Amino acid sequence: MPPSMPEFEMPAEVDAPARPDPQPTTERPEHTAEPDASDALESPRRAGLSWRHVLIGAVVGAIVGAAIPGGLQLAERAAASADADSLRAAAIEYLTAIAEGRAGDATAMVPLPRSAGDIPDAVLQSADRIEVPEVLMLHIDGDAGTVQVSYEIGRDEVTRTLDAERADGGWRLTTSLAERVMVQTFSASVRAQIAGFPIPFTTPVHLYPGSYAFDDASDEILRTSSEPFTVDGDEATPTATYFDVQLAPAVAAHAGEVGVAVAAQCQEEPDCSIATDFEVVYGGGTWVQLANDSSIDVSVQLMAGSEMNSQWFDARMRIMRDETGALTEWLCASLDDYGVPSDPCPVVE
Repeated sequence: MPPSMPEFEMPAEVDAPARPDPQPTTERPEHTAEPDASDALESPRRAGLSWRHVLIGAVVGAIVGAAIPGGLQLAERAAASADADSLRAAAIEYLTAIAEGRAGDATAMVPLPRSAGDIPDAVLQSADRIEVPEVLMLHIDGDAGTVQVSYEIGRDEVTRTLDAERADGGWRLTTSLAERVMVQTFSASVRAQIAGFPIPFTTPVHLYPGSYAFDDASDEILRTSSEPFTVDGDEATPTATYFDVQLAPAVAAHAGEVGVAVAAQCQEEPDCSIATDFEVVYGGGTWVQLANDSSIDVSVQLMAGSEMNSQWFDARMRIMRDETGALTEWLCASLDDYGVPSDPCPVVE
């Protein structure tokens, strides 16, 4: 008989633990827009958004946030660039006026010293003016600025630094390229001219950069002597030139002969300052002391001497001219007379 199965006893029923009562939730006030915790924990998919949308939104937000300071920098750079362009334009306008021979416009942009007289456009236009004007470098420090410019005069390149200041919403140059020119002469009787403009000897002359030449005033009696000169616009290299007026060679030689004849007349007088045994010769020098349309006053250098002694004298004479400028008469002064020549000169063949 098969063994009997042990009896199985059902366990006693165990009561399930009691579920705690649900905690009350805090409702969000209607006047605020802040989401509650349940909204914050809500997944994108439950909110109707995909993770792609969330990622794109985050990237766009980052770009917008980064673009704000960058935009300010771009605005500052644009303002600085416009400021530099304004200063560069002022310099180019000034250089262009000089290159085109507009001296009056250049002076209006950068005034000359009070002691300098205005130079007409014709003087600058007669010169070989600057070429290839260019702005090399700019520097701005608040309301002050500097401009390094360059230009060519002939085959030479010149570099200058010009100061500038803010004025009327733009820039104004304060350094002039007009340079003082010193004109040397042995005779101030005939004023040097450039393009018909008399260059004064008593006041400073300021010329803009360029290569200049004095007008030729030579005629049958007078010869002007000068050389072309160049103004580079740099005060560190002052410009000095000369302009001289002399008698034409044939007239000067005749004046020397007349002077020797005046000395010979003096030697015949008992109170003459030249000894009777002195030989008088023309020293080779003549100086034009005064010249105008009707007469020319001349001083002739004479040497009188012997083997043991010698003296130098000046004979003064006036050359009269007619309306056409032709020579009409020679008037002389006594050798020891420093008055105006008024007596007829000795006749020299």
